[in-house]
Amino acid sequence: MLFIFLGTGSPVSVFAMGERNIGAGQILFTDRRGDRFDAVHLASHVDFTISGIVAEVVLTQSFRNQTDDWREATYVMPLPETAAVHAMTMRVGERIIRSVVKEKEEARAVYLRAKAAGKKAALVEQSRPNLFRQVIANIAPGELIEVELRYLQLIDYDSGQFSLRFPMTITPRYIPGTVLPAPGDDAQRWIVGDKGWAIATDQVVDAPLITPVLQSSHESVINPITIEATIDVGMALQQIDSSYHSISVNRNHDEYKVELVQGTVAMDRDFVLTWTPVIGAEPVAAAFRERVDGQDYVLLMILPPERAHVVRALPRDMLFVIDTSGSMQGTSIEQARSSLARALSQLRPEDRFNLIEFDDAWSQLFSSVQPADPFNLHLAETRTKQLSAGGGTNMLPALNVALASETSNHHLKHIVFITDGAVGNETALFQAIAERIGNGRLFPVGIGSAPNSFFMRQAAKYGRGTYTHIGNLHETGEKMDALFKKIDSPIATDIEIFWPGDVESFPQRIPSVYRGEPLLIVARADTLAGDIHISGRTAQSSWQQTVSLPEDASASGVGSLWARKKIEVLEEEAVRLGQPDATRIEIIDVALSHSLVSRFTSLVAVEEIVSRLPADSLKPAAVANALAKGQVVMAQYPATATRANSSLIMGLISLLSGLVLVFFYRSLTEVSA
Repeated sequence: MLFIFLGTGSPVSVFAMGERNIGAGQILFTDRRGDRFDAVHLASHVDFTISGIVAEVVLTQSFRNQTDDWREATYVMPLPETAAVHAMTMRVGERIIRSVVKEKEEARAVYLRAKAAGKKAALVEQSRPNLFRQVIANIAPGELIEVELRYLQLIDYDSGQFSLRFPMTITPRYIPGTVLPAPGDDAQRWIVGDKGWAIATDQVVDAPLITPVLQSSHESVINPITIEATIDVGMALQQIDSSYHSISVNRNHDEYKVELVQGTVAMDRDFVLTWTPVIGAEPVAAAFRERVDGQDYVLLMILPPERAHVVRALPRDMLFVIDTSGSMQGTSIEQARSSLARALSQLRPEDRFNLIEFDDAWSQLFSSVQPADPFNLHLAETRTKQLSAGGGTNMLPALNVALASETSNHHLKHIVFITDGAVGNETALFQAIAERIGNGRLFPVGIGSAPNSFFMRQAAKYGRGTYTHIGNLHETGEKMDALFKKIDSPIATDIEIFWPGDVESFPQRIPSVYRGEPLLIVARADTLAGDIHISGRTAQSSWQQTVSLPEDASASGVGSLWARKKIEVLEEEAVRLGQPDATRIEIIDVALSHSLVSRFTSLVAVEEIVSRLPADSLKPAAVANALAKGQVVMAQYPATATRANSSLIMGLISLLSGLVLVFFYRSLTEVSA
């Protein structure tokens, strides 16, 4: 039996740790009874206050040092991809330390100086729009530090139902590319929070920062969390539900209080809250206004009318791209097979189709699109039943095959992309979609309990399609049927908005609107008053609508949401230009003006008093994320172009060799004596 010392305390068997999926950066200890525990324990509480179509969210996380050493904790934290993160507070006992937003490199320098000086400090950085990294320095032995994070989030609305998603863990990401040499000590970007299992590559230079350690929650509650929500949307609701958690609901007039039935759960799957208005109370149009620093910010939601009758759609070329990589093992591949089978059943005799699957490599059922006749459909259904998961998520080659597939003038080209989105090279994929989508449309279908929703939502935007998430097998039929209703034809096109004044609004080019989906617009102006006029075309006729701006200008958070949307648009521009830093200055300006975390700005909080003396060493401790519910606990992390696993193995072998040499040397010394 091989034993490795992972820190102070008793040695832990490497073989015994396989079920916990131990990886680089995580430090475990054993107590006198032999039970394992983490160096830093994480517990969380999230509170949602939902008003209109905006949620104000307060996430409180407690980091407890369970060792006798001073610790620096690192936690890779998933958040909604549309979150406008604007405030952080660190609490130590009765002391409260508030944060400020600074340019990323400046914030890191502030944090590192405080860390070296022995001061308590916290830093929050954005690695992806839905992935943040939190580091807390100088946690004393046995000490508890609370970090409170605040953000704003837009509520989703689709087909008569509102929903809010709160991601709680991360699916391991595939890291393609050639391994980069180790950076020098002067590279600050590697000093803060470099705790991942993957090594940086030329395609994903921040790989160590987006590949956190995972633990299975089969034996215990990993990263426990409590959840509360208050819903006050100004209308009666007929149903409130949570797709993947049991909740209790208490009503007081039009205000609803939501809590988890279990009280505390593991952070091993996304939390999704949905609510449905009483029939007749569904929104048709809504406008919210906030005045900040002498400017008006407006959030506009419009639901175009449904078509009077269904118009026969043109024949379709349907390209089904399905992810069969290792991250899809477990219930995800079952959901993917079920989704694909349902999609095949939606094909019409005049349609053509092809099936493309990928892991490390890609393959396709036919050399080109084929008629959706009984023989070809039988071949596809048989292949669907045989699909299994394994290997890396080498997505780009398969996506390029689908994008390059030729179509005729008599067919509409649609790509249905079934995946969990577990990739680290999102930007390269977005560039491929933007450059090659042509007249086609891309419809991502997110699979699993913790998909990469940032990738899905943005891929749908670049592909001029819509995003569907399937988290449970029983949702497959309903959600795939709804997707194909959207695919048939959009509800409204050629939409124009006429504002009562000069505005800066997003999106600047209004997309087509699909069945059941609202049009969401954010705008800023020096002052706005009067009516907003909207026009467009439906399948049968032109369409107009008028919305009056509210006199009340106290809709909290609209300004921050406008700024978040502008940052998103600037990021998209950089992707299209193929220059990641092309819009850096503009993003920093918007983020600092509105106190938001972005790719180039961070939150940092520092306590001015010194806690740790120079003689006391500071040791790192990664806080593991819970393995996503339904995923198979693998002995290794996803297949990748890096040497992460081999480096870990070589390190363990080297450590074992060193221990053997020490033992041998001591034996010789004793014999000589």
